[in-house]
Amino acid sequence: MRALNSPDRRPGASEIPPSWLQIYRGYEPSELEIFNRFKPAHRPTEPGFIVDFLNVRTRVSSLWEGVRELDGQRLGVPIPADYHAETIEWLGLLRSAVEARNEYVAMEWGAGFGPWLVAGAAAARLLGIEKLRLCGVEADADHFASMQQHFADNDLDPAAHTLLHAGVGPSPGFADWPVVPDPANDWGLRPVRATADTDYLNGRTYKSAKVPMFGATELIERELRWDLVHIDVQGWEGDVCAAAIDAMDKRVHRLIIGTHSRKLDGDLMALFYSHGWIPENEKPSRISCHGRARTLEGLTVADGTQVWRNPRLDYAA
Repeated sequence: MRALNSPDRRPGASEIPPSWLQIYRGYEPSELEIFNRFKPAHRPTEPGFIVDFLNVRTRVSSLWEGVRELDGQRLGVPIPADYHAETIEWLGLLRSAVEARNEYVAMEWGAGFGPWLVAGAAAARLLGIEKLRLCGVEADADHFASMQQHFADNDLDPAAHTLLHAGVGPSPGFADWPVVPDPANDWGLRPVRATADTDYLNGRTYKSAKVPMFGATELIERELRWDLVHIDVQGWEGDVCAAAIDAMDKRVHRLIIGTHSRKLDGDLMALFYSHGWIPENEKPSRISCHGRARTLEGLTVADGTQVWRNPRLDYAA
């Protein structure tokens, strides 16, 4: 079929309707109904914080400069996005809470300040679930401290949950972690595996600190069932998921994964689809088609997202 805006048709601009094939949201309009299940009582705003649609308070001092203008504001429903995620990531999170039973169990790898753990807890509480078990894994010392603070700012006792100042890898061990001068404005960190791996830091080199690395399978096996595991480890997603796929098949109901190259998009799609997982939503990483980069990852200008459900762990209707 020839596109409506094919050069040999040459209609006037006003004749060309927008196309869902061109404006790719990653979800169907009917999926947005789930947001109607989360309507908390109004929470007053206050200086120094952003309040989102779940009433989660986020300290602006933990965030990057580009969003600090939201200081003191209350955000609406994140359609098509909010300051840190697109709609599909929120859809995966809300489904994980809706489909939980009696307790909500979630883990975040590359947790940063723990936004998805705290948001998942807020969503579960709005559904009457008070039993929460949360696990956050973050290797950067400043980001880890921000996660502890984010828990406390939202009535979650950090000591009552498992917050690990560490990284995640295919196997346990130790790694060199970049120590950056401005961590609030640098959220794209991962262990430096080799000198050439500084590419993702745009050629910059920093001092490093030795951090412990937990093996992915070991982390998954800490619980019999995870309602949600959120993974954003800056390019290591394929390695850690491949290493832990058998444990994930048995223990993880839903995954949200950040992606950082077109190859990683495809590797993860092949891995989980071949293991019988169901893709619920996805948007591929976006690349620059101008200029050259040393790696495929270097072409990426916006991360992608994949949301997967493991039907083996669906509760019976």
